Amino acid sequence: MKKKKTKINVIKYFGGKGLFKIHSKKNYPLISIIMPNYKSKSLKKAIMSVLNQSYKNIELIVIDGDSGKSATNILKKLNNKINFWVSEKDRGMWDAWNKGFKLSTGDYVGVVDSSNILYKNAIKTLSKYIKRYPNIDFFCGTIKKEGKIIGGYNPKEIYKKLNIIPSSVVGFYIKKKSLEKVGYLNLKYKIQADYDLLYRMIVKKKLKGMHTSGREVFGDLGNSGFSKKHNFYKKLFNELQIRIDNNQNFFILIYILIGRTLMHFFKKI
Repeated sequence: MKKKKTKINVIKYFGGKGLFKIHSKKNYPLISIIMPNYKSKSLKKAIMSVLNQSYKNIELIVIDGDSGKSATNILKKLNNKINFWVSEKDRGMWDAWNKGFKLSTGDYVGVVDSSNILYKNAIKTLSKYIKRYPNIDFFCGTIKKEGKIIGGYNPKEIYKKLNIIPSSVVGFYIKKKSLEKVGYLNLKYKIQADYDLLYRMIVKKKLKGMHTSGREVFGDLGNSGFSKKHNFYKKLFNELQIRIDNNQNFFILIYILIGRTLMHFFKKI
């Protein structure tokens, strides 16, 4: 019998000045920012928006999905400013998030996509909330999306809809310890895996979250938005699968299926 060949994922390039050894100073928590990238034309701009933060105790981890020389050249030039970066083939965006989460050593962790811009005082604003509310597991910051300012956090709505926070990038930060209790992203879901994570955080693990002031905008999402590239029915059935896997009530699932389909139908008329 022939032995099956084990596929080994070879790291093409990696670098960085090193991950932090000391996690925090008093009233100065270490914030880890994961930046997934795949052939983004805004990579350098996104990185600089993190490096230029007014709050300096930040750990930046860039996970590139083998984008080619243009990306690795940028990462090599900024090698001494980025804590860690890697360029290798992966299983998609959610896989990149998971890699970054596992590498991070901060007290809190968040994601800023390579097509996003983090405003200069974003992490300084976050640190203010962390100090004021030490028992909160995660914070939902106000963001700019498609030219609109969006904020808020509505956990009671999660049984009817999953998009209860402005975004899972730029403005969302969670305690690393709390994230580890919930577990990472499930790669089974090609889209909306962050919604599954959010459901587990709120419903399964009862994590405490809060939103920041609507006047304190964390950044601009730019052209990011993985799930918006997919049609209504694909997103609907993916959401239903997430809810089924998390053992949500059958009658609520039927209500969501019929209600959303009717709303979509009448919007098209």
